[in-house]
This record gives sequence, C-alpha cells and structure tokens, in this order.
Amino acid sequence: MPANSKYLTSSPVQRAIRLLTGFVGGYLVTTLLHLIAAAYISKSVILITFTFSGFIIWAVLFIVAYIPKKAWQASLTYFGVTGVLALILFFTNTYNSVLS
Repeated sequence: MPANSKYLTSSPVQRAIRLLTGFVGGYLVTTLLHLIAAAYISKSVILITFTFSGFIIWAVLFIVAYIPKKAWQASLTYFGVTGVLALILFFTNTYNSVLS
C-alpha cells in the first residue's frame, strides 16, 4: 500500500535536511554517549559495547529524525543534544584529569 501523499514532504531540501540530521546527528549523539560512558567505565568494555549497541542506537536515532513535522525541529534537537553531551564530555574529562 503506497504512502499517503499528504504526509510526504515535497521539498527536496527538507528531505536532505532530515537525511543529514538523522545520519550525522544520530552518529554524533551515539558516539558522544559512548565516549561519556568510556570516561567512567573501562575503555575496552565500552569499545566492545559500542561495536554492538552503536549501530542499534544510531539506527533508532536515524528513524526518530523523521518524527517531527518540520525538519529544522529535528536538526535543532539533535544538535542541541550534541552540544549538551559535548559539554558533559568536556567537563567530565577536565574533572577526571584534575583528579588524576
């Protein structure tokens, strides 16, 4: 059964933004989550975990990028989460280096 055309976007720019948001934003969020975990847990354990869970989390985030009605909402959300996770990683590494 074909998709209902009223739910599909007709703009190729919107499609490209969603695709890039899902691909790049999902990858950045997934990687930052695992890097933050690596700051607290053994790096070898996180590397093995990332091998399996990284693709699953990335695929879910790729699909979630298509849920909002507007592409800019998904982009803003993903890159906002990326910024917050990057700050957490920065301060985590700074705090851990002071303790060492």
